[in-house]
Amino acid sequence: STPRLTNERLKYLISQGETAINVICDQPTQIQIDSDHPWAEGSVGRAGVPVTTMQDVWTIMEGIRLDETSTMLTAHSPLTLPSYLLLADHQGVPYSELRVSGVITPPTVSAPVCLYGGRERADQQGIPWTEVGTQGGDLLSSVQQKRMKEFADKLEFLIVNNCDKMYPANFNGYIIRETGVGAVEEIAWEFARAFEAFDILAKRGMDIDRVAPKVSFTFSAMIDLFEEIVKFRAARRVWARNLKEKFGATDPRSLQLKFHVNTAGIMMERQQPMINIVRAAYGALAAALGGTQSLQVAGYDEAIAIPTEEAATIGLRTQQILAYETGVATVADPLAGSYYVESLTEKMDEEVQKVIDAIEKMGGMSAAVASGYIDREMEKAWLKYQQEVEDKKRIIVGVNEFTIPEEEEADVEAYHHQVDFDLVNRYIEDLKELKRTRSQTKARKALQDLRRAVETGDPEIICFEMECCKANCTTGEVAGVKRLGVGLPYDPMGVLEYPFD
Repeated sequence: STPRLTNERLKYLISQGETAINVICDQPTQIQIDSDHPWAEGSVGRAGVPVTTMQDVWTIMEGIRLDETSTMLTAHSPLTLPSYLLLADHQGVPYSELRVSGVITPPTVSAPVCLYGGRERADQQGIPWTEVGTQGGDLLSSVQQKRMKEFADKLEFLIVNNCDKMYPANFNGYIIRETGVGAVEEIAWEFARAFEAFDILAKRGMDIDRVAPKVSFTFSAMIDLFEEIVKFRAARRVWARNLKEKFGATDPRSLQLKFHVNTAGIMMERQQPMINIVRAAYGALAAALGGTQSLQVAGYDEAIAIPTEEAATIGLRTQQILAYETGVATVADPLAGSYYVESLTEKMDEEVQKVIDAIEKMGGMSAAVASGYIDREMEKAWLKYQQEVEDKKRIIVGVNEFTIPEEEEADVEAYHHQVDFDLVNRYIEDLKELKRTRSQTKARKALQDLRRAVETGDPEIICFEMECCKANCTTGEVAGVKRLGVGLPYDPMGVLEYPFD
């Protein structure tokens, strides 16, 4: 997809009754490199939309009022938030009226080379990745701590600027679940990240009852109906208990867990893709019975391509049938009192709290990431899942049982719905032209100022990022100078040099 096509799809969904939109970026944007980076070739626009400049954000949101449409920006570019705020200024929308969530995200719980240089630096020191953190090397802890401080700085900035309708801080457990870990880790790891951020803000004198209401979560809904239902029920209990007992929260809004649910992309299979409609519907039902406040149903063709208009519409209609025809939304916590559900909820509560306590004993989530613990747990979980599928201890319909010849699947529309690479190539050429024709003096100054702000720990780093947006700096450039500011190489892939030296 491109920003223009994404804008057209969003406006189509709104015309079909959608009341909230979610913008998901492509892989190069997620790893914070530009679309014209050599390693981005073939990946631009394939699993989301590229966000390389401020204009991309403006194009995606063109014709959509920021004070009328609830928006989640799952776009891990350092330009997303500053571009959105500048667009609000352009539309004349006060920050207090912005209806957006997820514009700032805490440091990743994993340590991929692209965001934090973990594998890269481990390789340079001759340390096997599975042993990162076990040989006394401080590969990631200082970077993780600086990233967490930046996250806290931005959250404080938005709170102080009275962004009353915004839930700027989003902790994304959905991404965690997509790595193959279980329901317990999905909740516990994200709560541990949030609690670490709260500790930082508490030390600055910020009132927890001013901070916690501005935090939201994104969770996954898999197909194990009861596990997912009790996951959401237990999460609310764990959240309220910790906010009250650990942080002294008294405002009921602080104790309320605000979360959005996406039906899991990981359960969408390439084989017999039409039956993914059923999988997504069951996941959506689990989310509704578990008490989600908002929901997005994955397209049945998500394992094959960016969802077609047909797939996106079916996902939307699934939500609408669930909301308006089934009756599940008419009562809160409809399964309360069931012996089975209550006993599973109690067990899930205990297991989640146990993992949170273990991470805090390690020194918090940043320390757990730096030690390599989180990555090792992810790799073990994924290996276990794959082995269960291969050994048929876990039956996946259409994959390892009840299969059909592949040629019978060839007529599914999704197989013919591929990225228009002519449009993508034009987008990349436009990006190159922007880099050639912008004011190099303004771009250089904005990036240099940002680097100094990162090096000195300036608490208003968002202001420097906004200046980079105005100077037409790109995602890769802004992320690159921020990496330089914390002592990492400019390009996570080791291919490009800083363009303004």
